[in-house]
Amino acid sequence: MDFENSVTYILTQLAIAYRTYLERAMSEIGLHSGQIFVLISLWKNDGQSQIDLVRNLSLTAPTVNKMVKSLTNSGYVECRKCKTDGRLLQVFLTDKGVQCQSLVAEQWSKIEAQSYSNLTETEKLILSQLFAKLKENLSQKTVLHFFVSSVQS
Repeated sequence: MDFENSVTYILTQLAIAYRTYLERAMSEIGLHSGQIFVLISLWKNDGQSQIDLVRNLSLTAPTVNKMVKSLTNSGYVECRKCKTDGRLLQVFLTDKGVQCQSLVAEQWSKIEAQSYSNLTETEKLILSQLFAKLKENLSQKTVLHFFVSSVQS
């Protein structure tokens, strides 16, 4: 098999390069690349529990816990006990967490501009659609179904 010319190999190399570029861009504003996704989720729906963040971001609980702790220590979020269920902690944006959205958006725009600078609008649309299909194929439900099917056969 020619691994280096396979879609999996190329996509993995692209993901590594993209993650490195994202990390570099976000470090300029004092954040780590993974933390951005917690903030994006909270900008959309502030006050989520860590369990909600785990589900929404498709990450493990320890990963989300580590990111929330780091964001708390940096002053971007704060955790409060849920008013209706004292066992749950909800994560809320602080003023700093709200205000950094414009800085993140600026860096995000630079990443988009650099990454897709030589693509036409049609190519960008097709790429977006292809990535959405790939993401759907690799979603947790699909992967779980694959493993269950493999065990049952």
